[in-house]
Amino acid sequence: MIRRPGAVALLALALVALGTTAWAAFAPLPEGGRALTFVIPPGTAARLKAGEPLSVLPSPIHLMVGVRDVLVLTNDDDAIHQVGPIVLGSRQTYRIPFRRPGHFQYACSLHAAGTLTLVIAPAPAAGLDRLRWRLDQLIARS
Repeated sequence: MIRRPGAVALLALALVALGTTAWAAFAPLPEGGRALTFVIPPGTAARLKAGEPLSVLPSPIHLMVGVRDVLVLTNDDDAIHQVGPIVLGSRQTYRIPFRRPGHFQYACSLHAAGTLTLVIAPAPAAGLDRLRWRLDQLIARS
């Protein structure tokens, strides 16, 4: 039997691509870096009172159970700020873990509209959902 070097190389490349795809679809989700942190800078309350547009916290904030499911808020301002049920004193940090998916709307003193929306997505299931999620992460980094 005569083998063509090009066919063997193509078969090897196809096997590597198949193995990589299978890993991306079924490998466990990453463990570290589950917190999304926002810092309220000094002078925020004064700038809000003066009517300056600020973007301290985006709205909505998107989190994902099991991947990035902890919201960390640090208040470096001299004033107290309210984010949902949390009242952040000056120089205070608060960690809010989310264990279930959902769509939450909270009162927020950092937004002109007075509300903050949190969207907590479920963890991507093993298979095609996880493969899509990994591809989206790869595209977002480039």
